Amino acid sequence: MLKPAPDRSLEDQSSDPRNGSSNATLGIGLLVLAEVVFAALDAAAKFMGQEMPIPMVVWGRYLFNLILLMALFRGPKLRRALTLTRPWMTTIRGALLMSMTYVFFTAIQYIPLADAVAIGFVAPLFVVALSIPVLGEKVGPRRWAAVGVGFVGVLVMLRPGFVEVHWAYGLMLLLALMFAVFVLMTRILTRTEESISLLFHGTIVGTIGSTLIVPAFWLTPTPLQWGILAAMGGLGALAHMLLISAYRAGEASILAPFQYSQIVFAAIAGFLVFGEFPDIWVWSGTAILVASGIYIWYRERKV
Repeated sequence: MLKPAPDRSLEDQSSDPRNGSSNATLGIGLLVLAEVVFAALDAAAKFMGQEMPIPMVVWGRYLFNLILLMALFRGPKLRRALTLTRPWMTTIRGALLMSMTYVFFTAIQYIPLADAVAIGFVAPLFVVALSIPVLGEKVGPRRWAAVGVGFVGVLVMLRPGFVEVHWAYGLMLLLALMFAVFVLMTRILTRTEESISLLFHGTIVGTIGSTLIVPAFWLTPTPLQWGILAAMGGLGALAHMLLISAYRAGEASILAPFQYSQIVFAAIAGFLVFGEFPDIWVWSGTAILVASGIYIWYRERKV
């Protein structure tokens, strides 16, 4: 599933410059491992969505994630994780994240995992567009040109007018827009909140929200299904912990391009579990999207 890179405040400023290369290598390794775990989580979500209603899959993913976090954070660590400066904005962010989970878990029931992840790469383009009214940032013609090229990549993938476009691809475009709003809210909140607090509260909001919804869709899971739901919660917590650790070990500017390895692992998971594999148009469009995303990242570094 789509996820934001942790804020630059997570970078470990105490690391010795002489160890910069080894830290970067560790960060890249942790980030790539996180992408592997995310791919496994997505595959489990797609599998469980074929076994039970999506609201139950979302509920199980959040519930067991929260249980694991509660087990990991106790005493002073728990009080620190629960401390917030902007609780209302954090709650809205958590509700948005839960909504995104519903949308993603629904979409991947109808389209290949790799296709869903590839379409999600349009999110950075929305971030650029929304950063002007939300954050007051200035976007130059080069980044706007990269945004335009990125949307060409989306057209290459979907080929509207040439093939029938499944409505689930529209869900992924909606998810990319929601994710862009989520990223901008995260950028604002990380000025005053710790990343672990945002992770913890996002899980709490998702658990409460999905618990209110799930009774209308309840289907008693089998022991195996309970086990997979529990594993999903563990995978979600592990993936985010790896992501945070990656950005503590290495600079965000070095790690950012490696987030696109997600498409490779999604393709592998989709092929091994569901026999899916992206066609040449998806790979071509993805290449265009990735190129535009990396250029936008490069220009943001320069600016």
